[in-house]
Amino acid sequence: MNQVNPSEQLPDKPDKATILAVLQLLRKYNLKSTEEVLKKETNIDLTVPGVHETGQNESEVSSVLSAYKSEGDPKVYEGVYLDLKNFIENSLDIYKHELGTILYPVFVHMYLELVYNNHEEEAVKFMNRFKQDQEDYYQDDLKKLSYVTKRDQMKGNELTDSFKSSEFIIRMSRDTLSLLKRHLLEKKHSVVINIIQEHLYFDMYEGVARNKAQIDATAGAVVGEATRQDNKAKVYYGLLKEPDLQFVPGEEEEGEGEGGDGEKPKKKKSKKDPLFSKKTKTDPNAPPVDRMPLPELKDADKLEKIKSLREASKRVTLGPETLPSVCMYTLLNSISTVTCAEICEDSSLLGVGFTDSLIKVWSLTPQKLKAMKSAEALQDIDREAGAFCDFTCALFDV
Repeated sequence: MNQVNPSEQLPDKPDKATILAVLQLLRKYNLKSTEEVLKKETNIDLTVPGVHETGQNESEVSSVLSAYKSEGDPKVYEGVYLDLKNFIENSLDIYKHELGTILYPVFVHMYLELVYNNHEEEAVKFMNRFKQDQEDYYQDDLKKLSYVTKRDQMKGNELTDSFKSSEFIIRMSRDTLSLLKRHLLEKKHSVVINIIQEHLYFDMYEGVARNKAQIDATAGAVVGEATRQDNKAKVYYGLLKEPDLQFVPGEEEEGEGEGGDGEKPKKKKSKKDPLFSKKTKTDPNAPPVDRMPLPELKDADKLEKIKSLREASKRVTLGPETLPSVCMYTLLNSISTVTCAEICEDSSLLGVGFTDSLIKVWSLTPQKLKAMKSAEALQDIDREAGAFCDFTCALFDV
């Protein structure tokens, strides 16, 4: 697929009649140096009648100048847009939907040109007539745009600045773009051609033209469809890779002093931690580890991994000689009054529910719980203070 700039699709070289008209205008205002530069750049034949003679074909020149005059005529915009709309509606169904994507940006820039040239009445009429023909996902932007009816209101307007500073991106197949080009060249609508060259960008691709559903799936943005460059950012997926963290096991304590016979104590071999000595079996059908690149772990994630590995290294393997420790808690004077009890995940709090709908929470660590304030003290709290909003509490299901 190729990305084609609209300037490559439409001819940017003026014809002979246009150059002759410009030369006549330069001669009228006695701009001889500019006239000579233009003749050198365009390689105009000096023997062509009309360049240095007064008997130039006036009808040919007037027809050329009328094209420039039509760009400032507010009545031309409505007819040109209506002709473009009729051309799209009468096109084949396979090209109709992609051709229709050009209507909205052309409509917006025509309206902005009318407003910029101080044709307020024609601009409002143009907006009211063709506004409802646009797609539903553009109606909100058109409503905001309809409030801009004067040239001064365009300054600092976010929507108008976006249209003026950014090219509207349109994805279109090669066949559809060729059909549009042929129509514009036949009709010679300079208003539409100038808008396409200055404000539109065609992302041309090879293949069959898209249907309505495919176009609506990617349309609706202020500056048109997203370019394919926007989807080239790397996306990482998969499981997080374990950090390469190495722990040096603590050195075994050496024997107490030297033996009675003066021999040096023998160094004991450090026992390998069973947590690190286990070898994981690799599945032959598993994909390679580096198939899916993963992002680097954040510092907070690395600290959590280090903390969890340290806690795991301190665990003792359970066995007949190393039985687990058990802490027993007794609630005094609670015969037939306790309905449930629960310990939180970190074993720091104990919550007990009683038959009289009372819930009591005890701290199982040396850190005591904070006492609640009385009703009188709560009334004195400044609720608008910033520190008041920073208090959080943990709720446990008991």
